[in-house]
Order: sequence, then C-alpha cells, then structure tokens
Amino acid sequence: MTLEDPNAQLHIAVCDDEQADLRQTMKLTGELMREEGISCAVSGYESGSALLKAIQGGTRFHIFLLDVMMEGLDGMELAAVLRGLGDSTAIVFISSNREMALRGYEVCAARYLAKPVEGPRLREALLYCYRTFCEKKEILLPTGKGQRRIPFSDILYAEAMGRGTRLVLRDGPEDISLKFSDLSALLPERQFALCHRSYLVNLDYAGYIRSRELELTTGEILPVSKYRLDGLRKRLVDYLSG
Repeated sequence: MTLEDPNAQLHIAVCDDEQADLRQTMKLTGELMREEGISCAVSGYESGSALLKAIQGGTRFHIFLLDVMMEGLDGMELAAVLRGLGDSTAIVFISSNREMALRGYEVCAARYLAKPVEGPRLREALLYCYRTFCEKKEILLPTGKGQRRIPFSDILYAEAMGRGTRLVLRDGPEDISLKFSDLSALLPERQFALCHRSYLVNLDYAGYIRSRELELTTGEILPVSKYRLDGLRKRLVDYLSG
C-alpha cells in the first residue's frame, strides 16, 4: 500500500508485520512530513521479504522505517542485507523491545524509536534523516565561465540583477544567467528567505534584524521590506530552532 504524492521529493518505506501499527506509522509519517512542507510518498510492507523484493525489483527509497521484531526476515536482518549490498539509505528502527536498540549501531541506524511511536520523536527522526541523508547540499548554476557547482553553505545572499541574478558567495560575487524567481525556486526554502523582493538571504548568515534592514554576520547590510519583517523574524526563529 502507498500514500501517494504526485510531487513527491522522496520515498519512505514503512515495514511492520502488525497491520494496525503499519497503517498508523504510515499515516503519521505522511502527516508529519506534510506539516514540514516536505512532499513524500509513503509505502507500506507487511514483511521484510516483501520490502526486499521491491528493492531488488528497482524501487528506490530514501528512508526506511523498520520494525525490528517480525516473522521471517526481521528489520535487523533486512538492514544487514541492505548494508551488505552497499545500500547506505537512512534506517530508523521501531520496536517494543528496547534491548534491540544497541544492535542498531551494527548497521549504522540513524534512530531507534520505541512502540507505540510518538509523534514528536518520529518527527525528529524523519527530519534528521531528511536533512542528513536526503537534502541536497549544493546546486549547479550557469555562470559566464560555464556550469559551476556551488554549495548552499557558500551562498550569503542572492540579488536580482536585470534578467539575471548576482550571487554573493563567501569567495566573492558570481553573476548567473538565471532569473531571480527561478533561482529562488531551486534553493531550499527552509534555509533561504526573501527579505526584500530583490534579495534572498541564507539564514545561516543572518545576524541582526532591524526595522528596515538585515545585518549579516559578514557585516553586509541588506534591505528588509516592511511587510516581510515579521515573516522574516519567524522564519529565522524556526530555522534556528531546527
């Protein structure tokens, strides 16, 4: 069974041989990711062997939520098989057996959740996996010298410049032949925010927010639109709180 999203950014597999637990975890996973603004498809499997068959058939997943104690191929055994195949996909174990948590280190599990699964703990696990294993860390952009790979962490801010955009990077400015609106759509919404209709700032570098300006940690000053001020403050608080 799958909870589909036509615009899914990632695919999450939930594997549990208890049907009620499977449905509840799938439902909660879909709801939490939607609340975070992350589109995803959630697929459910009632056995480790069924999930393994799907993987061997070419289905690709970004996060696994695996029940540890299952009949036949259990979650720990499935994880060992995947790691043996060189699969480094993020794994979150779920089980009522707390003693199994220590074994998760054997297969580099990202998190271990106890049953019944609690929403806040599942949210933290999903966001950790998404940001650590799934979220893009760089972008390829057209410059005067050709396509350039630019890590998001190197971008201080972007400024609309006619039909193109000027990126201000840690090593200096770089003009790209991409419209400001198009670039804005490509950068991660969680990390980048509009402080003005012509300026997009990397929240990692936001230092001081004043009534009509934003001072970066590098000392540069950007204008802040009056009607964007409250939203920018909230975005920064949310970003810093993780």
